[in-house]
Amino acid sequence: MKEKQKEKQLSTNRFILPILFIVCSIILEIANFLYLGLKNSDGGSMFLPSYFLFDFAIILMLAAFIYILQNRVLILIAFALLLALQAGVGIVNATLYSLFGEVLSVNLLKLGAEATTAFSFSLVDWGGVFLNACLFLAMLIGGILLTIFNKKSFSLKYFATPIIAIALFIFIEAFGTCLYEVQIYSLKTEASQESEIESSDVYLWENFHFKMDAYKKFGFYGFYTKEIYNSITSNYIENEEKIDYIKYIDDGHIKGNKEAPLYNDNLITILMESVDLFAIDPVYTPTLYKIFNGWNSVALKNFHAKNRTNNSEGIALLGSMPKNSLIKDAFMNGYQFDYSLPHLFKRSGDENVVTTYIHPNRKTFYDRNITFGSTGIGFDYMLTQEEYTGDQIKYKWGDWIQDCDFVKSLIDYILPQDKRFYTHFSSMSTHGPYTFERKNFTEEYKVYDENLDAYKVWLEEAGFVYPKDQYTQDLLRNFMVGTIDFENTINYLLDELDKRGLAENTSILFYTDHNAYYEDLCFLMRGIKKSDVSHPEANHIPAMIYSPKLVGEKGMVIDDFCNTYDLLPTICDIYGLESNDNLFSGYSVFSKDIKDSFFSSHLSGMFKDDIYSINISDIYIRGESITEEEINRFRENAIEFYDKQAIREVIYFNGINGTIFRK
Repeated sequence: MKEKQKEKQLSTNRFILPILFIVCSIILEIANFLYLGLKNSDGGSMFLPSYFLFDFAIILMLAAFIYILQNRVLILIAFALLLALQAGVGIVNATLYSLFGEVLSVNLLKLGAEATTAFSFSLVDWGGVFLNACLFLAMLIGGILLTIFNKKSFSLKYFATPIIAIALFIFIEAFGTCLYEVQIYSLKTEASQESEIESSDVYLWENFHFKMDAYKKFGFYGFYTKEIYNSITSNYIENEEKIDYIKYIDDGHIKGNKEAPLYNDNLITILMESVDLFAIDPVYTPTLYKIFNGWNSVALKNFHAKNRTNNSEGIALLGSMPKNSLIKDAFMNGYQFDYSLPHLFKRSGDENVVTTYIHPNRKTFYDRNITFGSTGIGFDYMLTQEEYTGDQIKYKWGDWIQDCDFVKSLIDYILPQDKRFYTHFSSMSTHGPYTFERKNFTEEYKVYDENLDAYKVWLEEAGFVYPKDQYTQDLLRNFMVGTIDFENTINYLLDELDKRGLAENTSILFYTDHNAYYEDLCFLMRGIKKSDVSHPEANHIPAMIYSPKLVGEKGMVIDDFCNTYDLLPTICDIYGLESNDNLFSGYSVFSKDIKDSFFSSHLSGMFKDDIYSINISDIYIRGESITEEEINRFRENAIEFYDKQAIREVIYFNGINGTIFRK
């Protein structure tokens, strides 16, 4: 009589937990879509991505991975880790979306330490934390209880167990892959190449040029799977293809102009960290207030921007920034930044030129120690926190060494007298968070408290809102002492320019990177909702060019919309520097083309002062007299911008350089 074949008892958890994972992943997706308040093109609420099969296909394949694991403990661990990842990213996305209208991306992950250093618990969206944490814990507890108490099993011939398991795994993976490919083939496309940037979901899938739009359409798993893939592979080209890109760079070259009004003069650019319009006032910052209103200056009254500091700095120095590459990536790939402001400045006029970068933060922050030097963006000297020789102490993140004290300790490098110079200074005193008193700012607190009543009067006259609650009043106080210190810094610089005989041939470009978003201060002071991202005042911030030689004491005011992309073209215009139309995205504020100024944020959204969009197609109008012609021109400018940005993405990714400066 034949021996009975061996049988193996298999727990039904082997199948139930992967199925539970599928259900839980979809629930998390729905919950986060609804919590973020994502809308479709018709304004209706979205609870799942437009192309849900991307999500479902990848969830199926992950469920198959959970299934193939042999040990029930390993199955539970994989179940928990995958859901924890989705819930954790959901928490991060809730915070990022509430702050900037964006979601987590590969670039933000690349910033790593810098992003976490700037983190403050006051920025956290606790509703998103509660939602995702509760859902995850409920799902985890459900999985654990199922594993412990579900004793149901079924019999299977022992020799067939691995064969069936592997076959089922392969089938599910293949089925998931087919669903994924089917969804790719169903993506909306456009017959016209001119409109594909605006309307083609195939183009969006390949380029991710509108990241929030991509997240809404492709979902959590579709978005992150494809974005990671794009960041690794999509912009690589073969050597023979580089010839066209080299020609593209060379074709954009514009010669310098020795007849320019500030040719051969000195230049200082100052990035005013988080300095908002309510901080440029006649009470606490009278010098900045006069400059912003045209005293010896060009006042850019309609300047708007919305970017992290590293992108704002990069755009002003390079004329543009790719969306999916970091400056460090480009440098490591061989890009030589021929058209950066320091390099252009050194190529113009007197060859006896020195370029210096000054920042009270660490040299390694945003990898500036790697990318900003003479072989990169082109600064001869980098003077940061490591070179500070004063007596103040940086106690912790947010308790800064004062800008004024920092500048005083390095003034001979900032204003060299024996050479023509270009100096860039990024301030720190006004950087958030604003939730605690700053130990180095004792005198500034006295100034603030003694003059608060006069400041309240000005705020009301200027249309801002003085906060009623004590917490927000304290936030404002901690922010404003930084602006008082920055005012002292500017007064000191102007005095030193006079003392050193440099006042007549040195101009200063001031610009802000973004509004005072920490703890929502900018929205509270303006009396607008943070969620109202299309509000024309949300990203309206100060910028001005102090230049007695250029405009005289009466100065001038420019009311045209302009933004960070317009800064380098403006400098090239008035200093007669060489420039490049194909690498720069903006226009000189003194040219007739400034009417086409257009801003695309590396965070999310694109806008002028009265038109806003996240994807070109869906337009939000905030002006009362916007014509159809203006809307169409906005779309044309947007398409041109993203078309050039895609080309520059390839240039940065592949380290392609022009030949003009190598002949």
